[in-house]
Amino acid sequence: MIGLALGSGGAKGMAHLGALQAFAENGIVFDVFAGTSAGAIVGALSARGYGPQDIVGLMTGSSYGGAVLGSMLKGSLEPMVPIVDDALGGTDISELGKPFCAIVTNVKDGTERVLTQGNAARAVLASSSIAPLFQPMKIDGESYADGAYCNAVPGDAARRLGADFVIGIALSFAENYRQTQFVTSGGERKNIRQTGFEKCDILLEPDLRNFKPIDIQYGAQMYDIGYACAQERMGEILRAIRGRAEKRTV
Repeated sequence: MIGLALGSGGAKGMAHLGALQAFAENGIVFDVFAGTSAGAIVGALSARGYGPQDIVGLMTGSSYGGAVLGSMLKGSLEPMVPIVDDALGGTDISELGKPFCAIVTNVKDGTERVLTQGNAARAVLASSSIAPLFQPMKIDGESYADGAYCNAVPGDAARRLGADFVIGIALSFAENYRQTQFVTSGGERKNIRQTGFEKCDILLEPDLRNFKPIDIQYGAQMYDIGYACAQERMGEILRAIRGRAEKRTV
């Protein structure tokens, strides 16, 4: 099975959609999706069956934009729950259509949790609740923050879902995530070593250094950068996929 590990990055997640469009044009179909933050939202929608252009339409629609603005003003992603829940059909993660997981950080101790069940909308929004911009979200009585603190590009999670070949997309250079720091709700500062991105067979790193996670207005440019990055590596990706298929038939 081919897995896609979609990394964190807020508005830079538009680059994920550009890459997905390039994959679709080249006939690449993913079997499992693992996502963190913006990557969790894109991954869940993809697992639900949306194509990249469908997701672009959702994310650039007035309802989505208004909910994002409301969330930023309130400092909470709760206003986004009805919008995302409607897009995902009010489903449990296990009912999305394809295997999916969202990465979140437990604010109590800074540990990673891989969500594979429960309401899909709350899971992906918890994964996107980056402090101090947004308050943590509660799931099953626990408070969770953005998964980028513990596993920004979850290639390892995609493998645990059953993928034996994983393409990852990092919206910031992956080495930036090797050592991260998280302050728990109790004030303890924890150093976290991330290795999820190392589990990707191919890692795409679109150059988004000139953009910030809040740069919603530059979505079209970031989409194009993601598309170009994937197309530049497409020969390598297709050869790797063909080689994998040939090995399985021997």
